[in-house]
Amino acid sequence: MLSYLRFEVELEPDKHPDDPDRQPLTAALFRRVLGKALVDSSCPFGSPLCQPAPGPGDARPSPSQLCCLARSCPYGVLFAGSRSPRPPYALHLWPPMPGEVRRMIEVTLFGEACALYPWVLSALGRACRAGLGRARRRYQLREVSRLRPDRSFERLCSDDLSRLDAALAPDAIGPFVCPVQEPGPVEVRLLSPARFISDGRLLRGAEPVPFRVLIARVLDRLQSLYGQDCSEILQPHARRLLAAQASDVRLLQHRVEWVEVPDYSARSQTSMSMGGKVGWQLFAGEASGFLPILRAGEIVHVGKNPASGCGRLEAELLPPPTSAGLERRRNEN
Repeated sequence: MLSYLRFEVELEPDKHPDDPDRQPLTAALFRRVLGKALVDSSCPFGSPLCQPAPGPGDARPSPSQLCCLARSCPYGVLFAGSRSPRPPYALHLWPPMPGEVRRMIEVTLFGEACALYPWVLSALGRACRAGLGRARRRYQLREVSRLRPDRSFERLCSDDLSRLDAALAPDAIGPFVCPVQEPGPVEVRLLSPARFISDGRLLRGAEPVPFRVLIARVLDRLQSLYGQDCSEILQPHARRLLAAQASDVRLLQHRVEWVEVPDYSARSQTSMSMGGKVGWQLFAGEASGFLPILRAGEIVHVGKNPASGCGRLEAELLPPPTSAGLERRRNEN
């Protein structure tokens, strides 16, 4: 089963500082403080021995060779990648509304990592209370909700995590095929920087993302998290058929830009940038048959660095547009 758990956590600052030079909150910052909080709370050695040191070549030992707990402790599973070639979680920090001081962060766990949700939520709460960034801004966890497959919200608890259900059953991704009663155009919104490779080339700038590339990257992400055998659509013959069908989907309109997001690696002590595309693209009615795959992409994210907040997308089936409606939208954007 393609299992997952997705939470939305509401955070409120203890105070709202007016320092214009303060370090901005990013999902990458939350990833770093979450990792440290998990080490502090669950690692008996006080240091992540399961994390191979960076170095040349591919001969580095696996996490389980470095630490016998790598396949069971929260840090080992989520950060050392002992169970998956990709970290089995994703983060997304929603931008605040104008005048709003609360922050909403989305935390999604995949596969066997779903069982770690109590550790993840409690570690996140402790890290926020201790302070984030250079300014050590403190936040209080106010509410935890669960985002279900139909996009509805289920409130789980307030700031008292002891009231959190200790036996949440994961949701499942799928099915990937469903009838569309009234085919219409599909709008895909890239909510956080997403990197797309097409024919060995990184798509940069305002260049739109071909629909076939978008679908291929969602399938790549599913395969990296759950394995090729998790679904028939990931088999080579099915992917060839989907690629051919996706190549026929027409792009109607788009507004895409390239955004750079700074990050910092504490392990290598180097600054880096996680650039990617944000914006929206409107595809013709042929895309409606791919809506289940795109909705799966909403959950798993696409491209590189989902654990740092990249690759979050949304897809919507729209009513068939009129030519006047398309022209009005073109003028508005």
